[in-house]
Amino acid sequence: MIKPQQFLILFLSILPSLTSQKPTTCNQSCPGYQTNPVQYPFGFSSGCEIPLNCTPNGDVVIGEFSVQQFNPDSLLVSLPAKCGRLINTLTNLYSDHYAPMSSNAILMENCTAQMKNCMIPMTTLRTHLEIVNCSGAQGGDGNVSCYSSDVTRMFLDYGNVTSMGCRFLFSGVATEMIGNSPAISLDIQVVRLGWWRRGGCDCSVDAECTKIVSPVDGSDGHRCSCKSGFAGDGYKAGSGCRSMKGMFPFTGAIIGSL
Repeated sequence: MIKPQQFLILFLSILPSLTSQKPTTCNQSCPGYQTNPVQYPFGFSSGCEIPLNCTPNGDVVIGEFSVQQFNPDSLLVSLPAKCGRLINTLTNLYSDHYAPMSSNAILMENCTAQMKNCMIPMTTLRTHLEIVNCSGAQGGDGNVSCYSSDVTRMFLDYGNVTSMGCRFLFSGVATEMIGNSPAISLDIQVVRLGWWRRGGCDCSVDAECTKIVSPVDGSDGHRCSCKSGFAGDGYKAGSGCRSMKGMFPFTGAIIGSL
């Protein structure tokens, strides 16, 4: 027979485990706005694995930069041309869950190192982007330089970007290959962030796992994607994968009000 005092001690000992198993909720829409819900594992409350922020107007933001599009493997983030934006603002685009991909070209000002390895010629940038002459000098590209890295790597290394000795972050260009041709498409004044969940693979049974090494701290990460013939986010804790049978596959979500 268990005495009352013993029962109380037993109850208090198991109480922490009971409370720790309480499920956490994630608000996947901007609070107070009727916007399209963002995909798992993103959200706007403390229970979300990858928390984001909302502006008073209901825009989704990372730091001062607005998120234009969610994709199964990336985020398209606005990086408008601006003179005098401090280079350390770039840290907002690096976190435990996302970082700029190597397919981006980063435009910076007042650099001490000469950069000649940009994937996009400055003549092309002048055609597609009205480069502001931040130095005030007449003609040329002013003091704006372009940096890009080896596209065989998944992400831009923050240390390599900042080693150019640039004082200001001007803008960015996201590039993407067009099929098997040598041509590329340019998204001006944006950067593409690759994202991941932390830890080892935890995917739905009908999903495939892409292992990722975090460029921030070298820790293990992963993304899930449903196998051919299935639709969903691919995550056990998300919508998982379900047979398509006439459904359209998910290709990305544009942020905006309903």
